[in-house]
Amino acid sequence: MARKRAGSKRGASVETENPHTVMPVPVATKLPDLPEMPSRIPASMRLPLLVTLSLGMSAFLYTLASPFTTGDLATVSAHHDQWWEVAGLLLFKVTELAVGWWEGYDTIDQSALTFLTHIPYLYFLTSLYKIRPTTAIACLSIDLASNCIPFYLLRSLLAPHRLKIPKGAVANRSVINDLGVQIFTSLFATGVYGVVVFVSFSTRMPTYLILNFKNMESLESVYNSPFLLLCAAFVPIGIAAKTFLFTPAVAARPDAHEEKTALFDAEEATLMETLLYNVWGHSKRVKTLMERTAVLALLVGLRTALHTYIAVDGAEGFGAVAWSSVWVLAAVLTGLGFWWVGDVDGMSN
Repeated sequence: MARKRAGSKRGASVETENPHTVMPVPVATKLPDLPEMPSRIPASMRLPLLVTLSLGMSAFLYTLASPFTTGDLATVSAHHDQWWEVAGLLLFKVTELAVGWWEGYDTIDQSALTFLTHIPYLYFLTSLYKIRPTTAIACLSIDLASNCIPFYLLRSLLAPHRLKIPKGAVANRSVINDLGVQIFTSLFATGVYGVVVFVSFSTRMPTYLILNFKNMESLESVYNSPFLLLCAAFVPIGIAAKTFLFTPAVAARPDAHEEKTALFDAEEATLMETLLYNVWGHSKRVKTLMERTAVLALLVGLRTALHTYIAVDGAEGFGAVAWSSVWVLAAVLTGLGFWWVGDVDGMSN
């Protein structure tokens, strides 16, 4: 397809436009805002209500499921004799919800984040302490429901997660809706997590586990886990990582800061301006990916270490931190991988 470019009447130039190229969204263009879900609840009351709903729902559902899960969990759970242990778990629950609310996540974002941050502890219990998979699934389902249903009730879906939105409300809509891209990025994240966990099991992690967890049932699953089987089990993790990290980053629209960044002049800038440009002078897409990767790494590290140390009987602090570090590394490497995957020609910044 060819088009004529404006110019003099003589020798008007012609340039070729590739119909498959994703056209960048102009920074100066005023894009339509999406309507917010109407609510009579004051903004200052929504976060306290969110926390109250989540804690109440979690307590009710765990009580309801206790006849089916107590037997398994009682065999591995430590007795919480110190007030700070219970307070620490409760404080993290509130922090997890508050971070999601302050960062502007919707119920789909929060579902993916909850899945990614809760899986390491449950995988630890099922693979090394031999609790039933049904118990782990029940616990994960309760955590997902109690964390995400309140978000669904109090906040509308973000633009990338809506089926019908105004044209131009998100960048790279064709990329977001491309099934091949979704499959590739999900499998990519699955592979990153699989490689990190498999390598940790093949190196020093078994030693750390033996020395720092007194009542561990068996290490058989650590030594007898084929890489492909491990990756197959991690496919849901890859889908969640794609949902939480890749999709929002690719959908991020350029903002006013990006327009200022485009005018940066290294010759006239001060030293501080140059440092800020090098650290935070990235596109909106890259900054969104960096922020979400940092949130994921921080929360998965804190939750895995905290729950493994406090909730598992016979756990030592060093072992809990070592186990959580595996998942922090996987999250960071996945974010870096998505940065590289998204840095291609034709992708809107």
